Amino acid sequence: MSDVILQQILAELQGMKSEITDIKSDVKNLHSEFNTFKSEIVAELVTIKADIESIKEDTRLIPLIQQAVSEVNAEVVANRVTLERIDRTLRGHDATLDVLARRSIDQEAELKRLASSA
Repeated sequence: MSDVILQQILAELQGMKSEITDIKSDVKNLHSEFNTFKSEIVAELVTIKADIESIKEDTRLIPLIQQAVSEVNAEVVANRVTLERIDRTLRGHDATLDVLARRSIDQEAELKRLASSA
């Protein structure tokens, strides 16, 4: 082979070697970026798993909360009935007190009339 052809082959091989070196560099960069991306995803997954566990725990409490709300609601209804009964009783007492007050005024007036006529 001639020197010119060998020089062309050598130049081609050096160009290929340079391209392979560039490709290796690109692959290393991609690998580094991939590892960074993978680490970020793993960190996000850990956070998501913790959030899911927290939601599961909160969800487990829902029946207890519903039961507590139901019990409180029953107490409110019972207290409402009691308050209505107390209100009716107080109205009855008000009417009785009004009658007694009028009697007392009538009796005082009668006593004054008897005292002035005596």
